[in-house]
Amino acid sequence: MLKMIAFDFDGTLAPTIPMVIDVFRRSVAPYVEHELTKQAIVQTFGLNEVGMVKAVAGQRWPVALAAFYQEYARAHLRVSAPYPGIVTLLELLQQQGVALALITGKAAKSCQISLDVTGLTSYFSTRLYGSDCQPNKADNLRQLMRTKSLDAAELLYVGDTRSDFEAVVGLLATATWLKQLNKQDN
Repeated sequence: MLKMIAFDFDGTLAPTIPMVIDVFRRSVAPYVEHELTKQAIVQTFGLNEVGMVKAVAGQRWPVALAAFYQEYARAHLRVSAPYPGIVTLLELLQQQGVALALITGKAAKSCQISLDVTGLTSYFSTRLYGSDCQPNKADNLRQLMRTKSLDAAELLYVGDTRSDFEAVVGLLATATWLKQLNKQDN
């Protein structure tokens, strides 16, 4: 039985991906010694914005990150609503007793800005964030299952990218392997 649904944010709850790429390019480019193309930015996806900025700005990353956050908050006002129907969906799920969580590649600071601007803060008391070192959605899904005592059949993850899909596939493979191991032990 489904007990919890975890959502990605960018591209899943709100149309923010083009804004993120644009903000990243405009705010971080002055601190990078090469052209910052869309492809170069997308290649850093999987890391949170701290890791993304570190990957392209080198030693200048703290100043570049501060510029990113300043521009991110300003630009996000142009993307101030979730996709149509998202609020209705989240409210319906809550009414049905389904717990909600957010598993995002964002760091806590940009995630809070996005939740506040889109009005989605109150729906997600459980939030797991991206890492500046490596993609970690699969690890966050495992952590969520462990801390909320869920098995794979009780948790649904909704995302919009191949890496979201791969995180779930890895989680399901681990869950299947653990079930087989437990059967052998009994």
